[in-house]
Amino acid sequence: MKALHRLSDWVYNIEKVIAVILCAAMLISLSAGVLFRYVLSAPLTWSDETAIFSLIWLSFIGGSMSIKRQDSAAITLLMDKVHGKARTIMLGAGLAVLLAFVIYIFYLSIIWLSSPTIMMQRSSSMGMPMIIAYLSIPVSFFFLIIHTLELFLNNFKSDEGRRIA
Repeated sequence: MKALHRLSDWVYNIEKVIAVILCAAMLISLSAGVLFRYVLSAPLTWSDETAIFSLIWLSFIGGSMSIKRQDSAAITLLMDKVHGKARTIMLGAGLAVLLAFVIYIFYLSIIWLSSPTIMMQRSSSMGMPMIIAYLSIPVSFFFLIIHTLELFLNNFKSDEGRRIA
């Protein structure tokens, strides 16, 4: 159990570093694109694609981080009225459904990336292999599996299913 908690924290720290790098890449590529287009009148072909691919990765990694921090959007109308063992069971059921969904999407993404046509696809401006952008899905969902599994197991160890931070 402690090993899973340490793994989840380690993955979260990696996600934070990746998020900072992706935000910097977006800022630099968009700023360079604006500078070259409007100041130097020589538009860059790669700046928009770099920002788009960074945003894609950032969205998926950010989703995983929000599950770890339990900052994702939720409707808690019913959960706010339930306490004790019933709350623990309801939280556990919700996390079990989330875990099943995340594992299923991870499985589908691996099958999708295994198809032979994926390796041949290239981005239009940079000619970058599209698998680099597509890898954001299985990587982030693998991270989500780790975070959700930790939350699921911690739910039953905590008092009255309270929020685990």
